[in-house]
Amino acid sequence: MDKIKYLWSKTNRWHRAFFIFFVVESKVLPAGQLGFTCNDPALSYPYTGDTISLKLLLVTTIVLPLAVMLIVERQYHSDKTVKPKQQALSWFKEYLFGVLLNLIVIQTIKLMVGSPRPHFFDTCSPKEALTCTDSEYVPTYTCTKAHWMSQSDRSFPSGHTSLAVHTGLFLAYYIRRRTSRPSSKTIRLIQAVCIASAIVCSVSRMTDHRHHWWDVLAGATLATPILFYTIYSLCENFECNHHHKVPTEEPTGVDTSLDAPLISTRET
Repeated sequence: MDKIKYLWSKTNRWHRAFFIFFVVESKVLPAGQLGFTCNDPALSYPYTGDTISLKLLLVTTIVLPLAVMLIVERQYHSDKTVKPKQQALSWFKEYLFGVLLNLIVIQTIKLMVGSPRPHFFDTCSPKEALTCTDSEYVPTYTCTKAHWMSQSDRSFPSGHTSLAVHTGLFLAYYIRRRTSRPSSKTIRLIQAVCIASAIVCSVSRMTDHRHHWWDVLAGATLATPILFYTIYSLCENFECNHHHKVPTEEPTGVDTSLDAPLISTRET
């Protein structure tokens, strides 16, 4: 036990966060499982795939913020007092940590709840559904399509929505905070695109019948406090870090210290 405590004390926040994430994803923890109502129309939709795939979401979540930060810092803050690249990378690192926290919270709740998706009957095909009648409630079940098992009972909350809201609102606020003319039409248009993208992704989860409306609402709600923590605590409201400021050079050849002797202009 002492050895475990010692090893844990030698880790940093990234090590601990990744450890928790991999424990959740490895499915070593007991998973929850909500039952279903026989012939429930809310669980009877066909599986049609994703309008916004997971790969596209991850690229947008990781690559886009990095590109935006590098461009904004170089365009608006490439003066002699701030290192724009280092500052952008510093905030991007904190943003990624916020994304990791988001994933940990969402995936943990998904594992604990085990809520059936709208395409549950199509992708799970529980054998209990063949014998139940009318609106009978089935508390436990066994999927006959093992390949789709993880796609069938991870509906609550929506991970796509949570990440999309986190990224979209983060970028919208960052652009307003770090551009010199935040009220210009161009900046407002870019902010609107960021927010609209988050909304489109969220709505697509319902139109694709991948989530129920309450899953989407929960995903957006859970993203909000994590987003606030990312902006105001991790990124310090985008105030420039003194470590990324270029030190100013003192003028040479002139002694400006108070202890320097005064030179009199009176001849002796």
